[in-house]
Amino acid sequence: MSGFDANWLALREPFDAAARDGALAARFIAAVVERAAQRNRMPAVSTRVSWRPHACRLVDLAAGAGSNLRVLAPLLPGDQDWLLVDHDPELIAAQARELGRWAASRGWRCSVAEGGLVIDTGQAQWRVRARRLDLQGAFDQVQLGSFDGVTTTAFLDLVSETWLERLADRIAVAAVPLLATLTVDGRREWQPASDGDGAIAAAFEQHQQGDKGFGASLGAAAADSLRAMLDSCGCLTGIAQADWRVDRGGGTQAQTMLLRMVDESAAVAREVDPAAAAVFDQWAAFRRSQALAGSLSLRVGHQDLLALPGGPQA
Repeated sequence: MSGFDANWLALREPFDAAARDGALAARFIAAVVERAAQRNRMPAVSTRVSWRPHACRLVDLAAGAGSNLRVLAPLLPGDQDWLLVDHDPELIAAQARELGRWAASRGWRCSVAEGGLVIDTGQAQWRVRARRLDLQGAFDQVQLGSFDGVTTTAFLDLVSETWLERLADRIAVAAVPLLATLTVDGRREWQPASDGDGAIAAAFEQHQQGDKGFGASLGAAAADSLRAMLDSCGCLTGIAQADWRVDRGGGTQAQTMLLRMVDESAAVAREVDPAAAAVFDQWAAFRRSQALAGSLSLRVGHQDLLALPGGPQA
């Protein structure tokens, strides 16, 4: 199964956070809070006492190093209980490290307790548990209906149409809110434009549609495809652009990101079309010189998708 290294996820995290659509996130949070409130008004069906049963329960699919939690948890009121699911043991280990650093940077206490980490903000407590799971072969082991919200980020474009159909069906049956952020949509705009951009973009698109462990990936078509599936299941859906903007003159962080994106784009193009390697190398050398000179910028198209139980298309 294809994965991402922790260093790459750390590099992209601030660009992800800046790109997310706030309006969809607010609607998701409201739906999560309402579902938790409804659950807490229902009679208990088990004598087993869970951790803070009133807490909002969320599951993050393909959680990586936990960036979804770091964005959404501060926006949600009250206690929270998060399950972070990923297949990569190195990323699961990175979750604990990154969450500990993040909590400490905000003056919050982070401790190992209650079957995972517990972050105490002084106003609320958030339990965070990790689960290693192959979402291709064992997705059915995640009981979506036991959560108040489902999240995932930068993941839908890696999976197949068949897997998205499974996801849509399970979201509809569980009647649980879904927020899927930062799915690439195929737009990649380098400024200033260059003659080699088209060939690079075509190679990248072809590579995106390869098998990342879930069958042939939908790539740029993923968000729109899932939305259509969810609509047909009777969910209320919304979609919004959530583009990365890596601006010229954006400082060391932006320059590092631009250089990474140039190198990644050229490497993917060489893999897809080895015969044109010299052309791609020339493009990369030119773009790297622009990035180092502070004259290059990049916009990468992404989409955020929200699905809520019941209703027509939003």
